[in-house]
Amino acid sequence: MRTGFRIAAWVFGAAMLSVVGMNSIGAPESAPGMVRIAELEIDAAQLEAYKLILAEEQAASVRLEPGVLMLHSVSLAESPTSIRLLEVYADQRSYEAHIKSPHFIKYKTATERMVKSLRLVDTDPILLCAKTSCTSLP
Repeated sequence: MRTGFRIAAWVFGAAMLSVVGMNSIGAPESAPGMVRIAELEIDAAQLEAYKLILAEEQAASVRLEPGVLMLHSVSLAESPTSIRLLEVYADQRSYEAHIKSPHFIKYKTATERMVKSLRLVDTDPILLCAKTSCTSLP
């Protein structure tokens, strides 16, 4: 299992480097064009079902969409029904394609009654770091 994780991490890192681009001395030339935080409140009775649907959607998005660079989801320690998503897209067009994808539409439809509230927070990223690289944003 650990070997599979290492391979997956290496593939992800290689993909990030190819998307972000590196100059001859290893410094980032460009960075992802859109980073957003989604703040959700999920119905407690449906939390486990929601997390399964979310995991399926995130995995499909990262696997199938070249413009979806990263999707991370966490719940607040003191409030497990408060979910936060960190979304990183290559550009605005990639985000727009993402929300029209079949797996995202399936997610939205399946979770419509599970999500009590949703707030989308646009950001001005400063620095994005991963094990294989750091990406500086203007």
